[in-house]
Amino acid sequence: MRAHLDGELTGVDAARTKLFCTEMQGRIVDRCRQLHGGYGYVTEYPIARMYAEARVTRIYGGTSEVLKTIIGKALGL
Repeated sequence: MRAHLDGELTGVDAARTKLFCTEMQGRIVDRCRQLHGGYGYVTEYPIARMYAEARVTRIYGGTSEVLKTIIGKALGL
């Protein structure tokens, strides 16, 4: 956040950060959903809504696949 506020955040660093955070969020919410069993699929329960919200963050603001491409190019791949 500091780099962003100072105007020093590069696109590659932003891509790395977003990819890491959204993938980690997805893993954690998926494990929590497993813990809740069938309730994880009932939209009245917060865990089901959290899962849907976590899934969509991999799409908006740059899909995970596009972010991987940006990071790969920066690494010379």
